Order: sequence, then C-alpha cells, then structure tokens
Amino acid sequence: MKSTQQELLISIPAQRQDELLRKHAAFWKRESGSGPLIGFAPNSRIFPLQNLKFEHEGRLNAEDITKEVIQSDAQYVPPIDPEDDLLPGKIPLEPLAWSEGYTGARVYMSSKACTVWTKPGDDVPQNIQELEECLQPAWMGRLIKGTSANIKAARGRYLISETLLRGPADCMEALIGAERLCLWFHDRVQFMQEMADWLAEKIITLTKAQLAAIPEFHGGRINRYRIWGPGTNIVTQADISNILSPTYFRDSFLPAYRKIAGAFDTATIHFHSSSVQHIDALLEIDEFAAIEWGLDPVGPSLEDMVPIFKRILETKCVIIMNIKTDKEVRMLLEKLPHEGLCIIKRKDYKYNNG
Repeated sequence: MKSTQQELLISIPAQRQDELLRKHAAFWKRESGSGPLIGFAPNSRIFPLQNLKFEHEGRLNAEDITKEVIQSDAQYVPPIDPEDDLLPGKIPLEPLAWSEGYTGARVYMSSKACTVWTKPGDDVPQNIQELEECLQPAWMGRLIKGTSANIKAARGRYLISETLLRGPADCMEALIGAERLCLWFHDRVQFMQEMADWLAEKIITLTKAQLAAIPEFHGGRINRYRIWGPGTNIVTQADISNILSPTYFRDSFLPAYRKIAGAFDTATIHFHSSSVQHIDALLEIDEFAAIEWGLDPVGPSLEDMVPIFKRILETKCVIIMNIKTDKEVRMLLEKLPHEGLCIIKRKDYKYNNG
C-alpha cells in the first residue's frame, strides 16, 4: 500500500523549507549559479551502533530484531540544525545488514564490539535455485516495521530515508566470502554475473518495499544523505570494490549497478576514495545522478581527489562525506565548481533519545 503524502515539517519554518527544496532540486540539475549544499553529520563516537540499544552477541536473524529493538531505534531523534542545507532526516535501523540478510547472508552482531558483520558458511549457493532458497523475507518484514515505527515517532519533525542497503558486489561478498569472490573471477565468472543480476533484482525489490512505506514529500523523498530528490530517491554502494581491479568490477558488476540505478528516479552510488580506480566505470552509468565519496585513511588524500571530483562534476553531482575542518571546506569551495556539489562536514551534537 502506498503511504500518504507529507507536505510540511514542523521543525523548520515554511520559508526555509521551500528554500531548501528549491536548492535540492537545483542541485540534481546542476543549475548554473545554484551554489553548493553544505550539510552536517554527527561525529560518530563508535560506528555503527552508538544509537541502537540492542544487546546481542553472535549470529543475528531477522527474528532477533524485536519490537523492543525497533521502538528503541524509533526513539532516537536526529539533530535538527538551522544552519544545515540538508533536510532534517533519519536513517531507520541504520547499522543492520538489511540487504545482506534479505539475500541470505549470515549476519553477525556484537554489541560489546559495537559492530555488525557477515561471514559465509561452507555451503555457499552454487546456482540461482540455491540462491532463491537462501532468500530471507523476514528481513523485509522487520525493515518495513522499523521504517513505519520511525515515521510514526518522527511526528512531522524530520523525514525518514531508505536505510543502508548495500549493493550486489557487497552482498555477493557477504554470501560467498572475499577469498571465494576473487577465485570465482577466474573459475565461475558466468555464474558471478548471473548472481550479480539476481542480487540486483532482490535489492530493488527490498528497496521498493521500504520506499512504499515512506510518505512522499513534495513529490519525492530524501536519500540517506538527507538530500531531497524527485520520485524514488535511493543510494546503493560497492564497498568491496576496493579489492577489485577495474576489469573485474566492470565485467561482473557494472550491469547489476546499472540495473539498480535504472529502477529508481534518482540514484546515487556510495564509493570510497580507496576505490578510485573504478571512476571510468562509474561514469559509464548515466543512470547514476550522483557519486558520493567517503574519504579513507588509506588511498588518495582529499586534495588528491579534487581532479576526480572536477571530472565527475562535468556530468554528475558529487557528495563528499567525512569533511572534518572548515579549512577543508574552504579548499573544496575554492577548487571545485559549486553546481551539483554537496559537502557534508562532521559536527558535534548532543544525542537525543526521546
């Protein structure tokens, strides 16, 4: 069932809301003179479970995400900053491995270590039929319940985005492991391509199910970076690409990511600076409106990435995460075109769990 439309946030003045919507629409179009979006993100103390009150050790199944866990997550109120060019918003149940769990990966969690991970078993799927048998619809059900609880708890103060939904490459690594992933590029490349396509279809299904539960806002939705976009507005990612060669990534995964991007009205891909070797492949996917970059402690520096950002901005939007200082913001603004540029800087906020 399609959710109802939301037209007004009660946490920011209507005039400011209209201004932000115009800025976000201009951002996607890279309109001349539109200027950059400058946003803020909370400094993470311990990623990714700092806000989720969930005590668990070991294998995590969808049934472990109880009503109490969902309500605990819904009680967390995100920062609402009048200086922020991004709309007030929240990612529901962000740290959990939703797309991996749904597509059949074994998910583990340690609240003591404050992390979630996946680990394949010995009985990895060998064909599409076995992949279908791995599918875990209960993860979709819990995600929709968690999303609905967050929408209710928001009470019109902030918007709800899609959750962190990893892409086909990451889900494949979760299902079969990094070592087998690398070996199969030589031994089972055709099945890998079929598997990537199957994973893309399932991720699209999961994402559309969640988006159907999220009310539209002025004919669109925010993505997980809190940027409003028209229609269905999503982010996918390929974190495991940092261990892949450009040829392996293009041949085995690019069609699957193109399929995901083409299934939605506004699509962004999350990438890391340590995966910059794939820039040519990413620019081939016209369906991606933006590329978001997370900066890693290894790989090119922020300043080294500037020529890459410039190149992307010729045809797509760029979102730059994890900016730490005002000096870094000024450097980016001085060296990059402003149209289609979004800079998200870290900021200290007090946490609100009520």
